[in-house]
Amino acid sequence: MDAMPTMSAHRIAITRTPRSTCIHVLVLIAGFFLGKGLFAQDLEGLGKQKPVQVNGSLSLLGGPYFYAGDGAPRNKPFFWNSNGSITLSLYGVQMPFSFSVGSQQSSYTQPFNRYGVSPHYKWVKLHAGYRSMRFNPYTLGGLQFFGGGIELDPKGFRFAAFYGRFNKPVAQDTLAAISPIPAYKRMGYGMKVGVGSARNHVDLMMIHVQDDSSSITAPERSRIRPMENLALGLSGRIGITKKLIWTFDGGASAISDDARLAENTDVDVPDLARGLFTPRFGSRAAFGGNTGLQWTSRFLTLKVSAKQVDPDYRSLGAVFQQTDVRAITVDPSIRFNKSKWRLSGSIGRQQDNIRNTKLSQSIRTIGSAAVSWNPSRTYGTDLNYSNYGIQQQRGLQVLNDTFRVAMANRSYSVSQRYVKSNSKRSLTASLVGGYQQLQDLNSFGTFNTSENEVIYANLYVGRARTRDNFGLTGGLNYSRNAASFGASVLIGPSVGTSLQLAKKKLMTSANLSWNKAFQNGEPSGSTINFSASAQYKLSTSQSFQCSASVLRNETSFVASQKFTEIRFQAGYVFYLRSRS
Repeated sequence: MDAMPTMSAHRIAITRTPRSTCIHVLVLIAGFFLGKGLFAQDLEGLGKQKPVQVNGSLSLLGGPYFYAGDGAPRNKPFFWNSNGSITLSLYGVQMPFSFSVGSQQSSYTQPFNRYGVSPHYKWVKLHAGYRSMRFNPYTLGGLQFFGGGIELDPKGFRFAAFYGRFNKPVAQDTLAAISPIPAYKRMGYGMKVGVGSARNHVDLMMIHVQDDSSSITAPERSRIRPMENLALGLSGRIGITKKLIWTFDGGASAISDDARLAENTDVDVPDLARGLFTPRFGSRAAFGGNTGLQWTSRFLTLKVSAKQVDPDYRSLGAVFQQTDVRAITVDPSIRFNKSKWRLSGSIGRQQDNIRNTKLSQSIRTIGSAAVSWNPSRTYGTDLNYSNYGIQQQRGLQVLNDTFRVAMANRSYSVSQRYVKSNSKRSLTASLVGGYQQLQDLNSFGTFNTSENEVIYANLYVGRARTRDNFGLTGGLNYSRNAASFGASVLIGPSVGTSLQLAKKKLMTSANLSWNKAFQNGEPSGSTINFSASAQYKLSTSQSFQCSASVLRNETSFVASQKFTEIRFQAGYVFYLRSRS
């Protein structure tokens, strides 16, 4: 439907259509008749478990803090902290609590303020409370709502329906120092009907979402308006052969950004949508969809995907998605030599301005390749390459070559790993390196200040003994970042050890790292970090732990600053565990 000039707004009552009432009744009736079997099955399982279980931990830790050097201390001379994480389970329904109280800050959370359940039995699943359901990305796409829903998946038939509230009403508070963003009460319902199985199916779906314009007073000087949306969708997965699969998702969305505007009687509404959506001045319709073909055999997997979404496509039942986009990608993957060799890649093209409404058009090229070689269970190596480019072309207006955007983002990486273990000890080693580059391809160098190069490498070696879990680790890291303002380098080693004593009741560890920084070839600072800890198990539910850490930091770049801080910490931990 075409947008028309906006007329003066006037308030209209939001009424529930007969079809929406049918959806509500259908959800309730289905839940009533199926609930008996569901809860009978739940009660049968509940009889085999404890009605109440409590698990978690409580801790109290504290210690002194010492600081010497430039600047102000980052902590108080003595600090303490008490933490708790408890999960209460009532007949399998978990309710987590957590708190943190200390000399620095305090917090308390009870995540089950937004709680919901989704009991299921065989091919029946119910939703109640704060839940999310998914039809497809263009209709109902995982957005959380408060309400109820049902999903039925018997052999050869697929059905789902929901009804609930997406937004609470939030009135504008002009007197508050920090005023919350106003919001109208947003209600929605929907249904999905399909045939087939998980491998082969076709689904039709519909959702209707509408704001209650009377739920709050119209906000002043705000762009928040009561909205109405009807989204229809089609999804499917069809196995053409055992090796070839076709998937598709599509949607059509009609939306009014202001449901208070007058009805536009000159618009022809399809019979399918009649009675579900009221076209108004300023209403618009948009379309979106994606499809893909995938061929899978013993040695080859090939997938071809295409996607197009209109500008300003929106469904009030789905999370944000990219719009004004047309893209096609090809993703091959090859395996051979008993899957010891794997070659994969991706190449594609993406553009915007698909309706030719922008002054310019951006075209992105996507390319990547990966090689994986695993000749044995102990050794493997991976090579990766990617190249993402973007360039502008003319749209409604001719572009000046001086300001035409043309950039490429390339990256190369290689990783090797070696793992060898037996019943007595294990050895692990890895080496990772890479190069990333952002390059300005504009012939005039207009955007060369955004160019940068990153080189990085990391080496890790670890050895562990099974008898007492005695372990030694060592590593070396290097990174170089070069941009228009200069080049910075960070390099340094790290070592660590761990050991269990007293019949594995005492666990100890220590770690030391040193990093040296350079700016444009000149030393710019260094950091030494040392930590040691010990934990002794008093019993299966109690432990005592202590730790110490030393940080020495020197900075000579921009503003010279040197400081040393030392922390000691000791405490008690109590573990809550329900007996099975």
